[in-house]
Amino acid sequence: MTIEPPPDDRIPELYADGVFDIGFGNGMVRIDLFSLSALRKDDNGQPLPAIRQRVVMSLPGFLASLSALEGMRQRLEAAGVLPPGAASTPSATPSAAPAFQSPVQAPIQPASPTGPSTGPATPVSPPGRPRSPNFG
Repeated sequence: MTIEPPPDDRIPELYADGVFDIGFGNGMVRIDLFSLSALRKDDNGQPLPAIRQRVVMSLPGFLASLSALEGMRQRLEAAGVLPPGAASTPSATPSAAPAFQSPVQAPIQPASPTGPSTGPATPVSPPGRPRSPNFG
């Protein structure tokens, strides 16, 4: 049985400037998304990050998402939107760097042991063309 997705105008969208934090506990990966605040500023007048939403995924779902994100990065490189290797090397010119840095700095550490692995995650094929009206 196939479930047809709703029309694009019925799918809610969320904007985020980036990932604030990623945590792992009780077998679930939690990803906090942030946007820059229009009201809260640091001592230099720069906007501070404000957590807007949290995505909670199973570990297999998170691993499948990594595969999908990598597929999108490769397609953006192939289309010339990103220079090759842009994701793995920092910007060489300060003017090209964003005004903020993602607060995620440390490697992810599990909050508690989750027991032995049940085997490798099922590979996922790269996602199709984005369905958002923001993409032409």
